Amino acid sequence: MSNVPVSVHIDRPIEEVYDFLTTAANWPKWHPSTAAVFGAVLHPALEGEKIVEKVKAGIGIHELFTWTVVERERPTRWKISAVSQHGAKVDITYTLKKEGKGTLWLREMDFKIPKIFIPMEKLIFSPFVRWNSKVAVRQLKAVMESY
Repeated sequence: MSNVPVSVHIDRPIEEVYDFLTTAANWPKWHPSTAAVFGAVLHPALEGEKIVEKVKAGIGIHELFTWTVVERERPTRWKISAVSQHGAKVDITYTLKKEGKGTLWLREMDFKIPKIFIPMEKLIFSPFVRWNSKVAVRQLKAVMESY
């Protein structure tokens, strides 16, 4: 299992950041790999709700993830878990805390890929996921602070 933590300070109130992050319809606005979302996407997703995300990862690679909200403590914590159509297991946890007039957001992603893909993990998957996560938090900050 690989762990990818990233964090960023966002100059917005914690409730606004939480609601924006946990409303899946917003994901394509800031996450570079999110091509589309379906399911419980028009509101901050509640525990037990499901979100289907079409992820684009590189040239012509698409993967479907069916996320389930497994923890929800508004406005400080949100956790989702998924298994992709090809067997990747992923947990993502958002932890938010007030920091001055803004919010510190920590995103931790734990993922495990199927054994057949392990030879490519260190060369392709892990570097891509780490780069992608860094881009995502920068873009989220820019989107949230622009309105």
